[in-house]
Amino acid sequence: MGNYTGLRGQFVQTGDPTTVNESTPYAPGQLGKEVIVTNTSASADPGQGAKIFKYVKVDSTASTTPYKGAVAFWSDRDNFVVTTAATNRGHVAGIFCGVYPQVGNYGYIQIGGPAVVKYVDAPTAEPAATGGFVIGSSTAAKADCLAAGTAATYRPIGNANDARNLITSEGEVILTLTPDNA
Repeated sequence: MGNYTGLRGQFVQTGDPTTVNESTPYAPGQLGKEVIVTNTSASADPGQGAKIFKYVKVDSTASTTPYKGAVAFWSDRDNFVVTTAATNRGHVAGIFCGVYPQVGNYGYIQIGGPAVVKYVDAPTAEPAATGGFVIGSSTAAKADCLAAGTAATYRPIGNANDARNLITSEGEVILTLTPDNA
């Protein structure tokens, strides 16, 4: 656990928030809590500060299985339940960092710091290191990018921090979903 710069009363069962996939929470009181981790990622700017994760449950009715870079939307904010359904695109919760947590299970989504996001195949504006607002798209679990200076039509997830990979449609975003507003 040497990578952790701060824990807010959290027990991360696997030692890595991106790999937690529990059918029942280790401690029910941790639902909705955050954990801060030093950024050691090789794929998302190692020098870009800490990453913040929130412990949530994935809605058992989510039709799109979580994957790396998938956008999580609130399904039931009061009970910390998220979904990949784009019908909730005005209620962004965070980003899935991999295939965990799976549908119906508990685990962490990322809400702050540098993260990889999966964009729609043809974003409104091409993501670039110069910024741009990243928002949830009308496609389940995917993000869109609006040009810097354009009014965001939905709550921004963060700002684009590099160009989109044209093969994988993934790109880095600096998440701005802090614990106070995620």
